[in-house]
Amino acid sequence: MNNKEKKRKLLKDHYLFSDVDAAVVDRVADLGVTRSLSPGEYLFFKGDEGDALYGMFSGKLCIVTGSVAGREVILNVMEEGDIFGEIALLDGLPRTADARALEACELLMIRRRDFLPLLSREPNLSLHLIELLCERIRWNCNLIEDSAFLDFKARLAKRLLGLGTAYGFWEDNSLRIGLKLSQKDLGHMLGTTRESINRQLKEWVRKGWIAHDRGRIVIHDLKALQRLVDDALNSQAA
Repeated sequence: MNNKEKKRKLLKDHYLFSDVDAAVVDRVADLGVTRSLSPGEYLFFKGDEGDALYGMFSGKLCIVTGSVAGREVILNVMEEGDIFGEIALLDGLPRTADARALEACELLMIRRRDFLPLLSREPNLSLHLIELLCERIRWNCNLIEDSAFLDFKARLAKRLLGLGTAYGFWEDNSLRIGLKLSQKDLGHMLGTTRESINRQLKEWVRKGWIAHDRGRIVIHDLKALQRLVDDALNSQAA
């Protein structure tokens, strides 16, 4: 796979660009340059200008911030296939955390100064990104509401049911979620860790409620997941 194909695949496999026309993705990929980081090297610091979007070809990178007491708090870990910095790409405001390589990294970098002119020429891409940002705002609102009323299991069950409604299709009496989401993606949606998601999904697989198939989740027992949500809501109302 040559460098252009690598850039195109990284973008197209991520939800930010998965529904974008292939020709437009190619034009976005053409803007990208490759950056390498050594272990321990910083990509940017809190307060730096938000001037680029980044994608991970390889390696691991942590997003960190410092507490008032001087302790370092890891907010997220970026791995192969992840894309980050999309908000800074659009608003250009200062970074809100540091980014440091945990191991040798190869990254795709798309600078804001190059991306904005393309965005002005591609109204469909602009509309797509606006829709994604609106969707993120709705997710955040739902996350706040769910955190107040639902426990973790119920929140995850509700999210899977919602994804099934929005992106699912019926296949052999089961609902296949037609969106390829990693456990990290689900963790981001719920404001929790990938490890927590992994443990809960494994439990539901053992119970036969869900299954994994080619990177997608298949829901076998919608009623069981809905009961978790209903029971959590009823316990709040009691």
